[in-house]
Amino acid sequence: MTTRDAKQQAVAGWTVVRTREYHSRVLRDRRMRAGPDLPPDTSDEATMEIRFPADAPAYRDSNLTVVFPALVDGEPVPCAISVEALEDHFGAYSENLEGWLRAFDAGRERIEAVAREHLQISNGTPVLLKSGHFPPGNAAG
Repeated sequence: MTTRDAKQQAVAGWTVVRTREYHSRVLRDRRMRAGPDLPPDTSDEATMEIRFPADAPAYRDSNLTVVFPALVDGEPVPCAISVEALEDHFGAYSENLEGWLRAFDAGRERIEAVAREHLQISNGTPVLLKSGHFPPGNAAG
């Protein structure tokens, strides 16, 4: 977008919002207009139905992750979170399978929220959440 285009849009009362790396609730490389009286985005990506069944998570030793299911428009899509992320952000103790699963259960709502954003960004492809996907700090406690 040129400076001239941005000025014209600003004059018209529109603000151009650029997407962030992640946690933006919008897709990368997709310009969105923001304004106080705009209707919600009803594009295909915004209407993607994403649900997380209450199934118990499973530990996968081969890549040190806890795996949990998602349903994207009714189709199963595997999601996973690294045990490192569970240790860094959800209070899990290292080398403790039960601790990783407890930390997942305690942080499930937040984990699923971040997974939802990444499913939208990736258009419904499998997601692997790592420590860097969460803001710094420990959410446990």
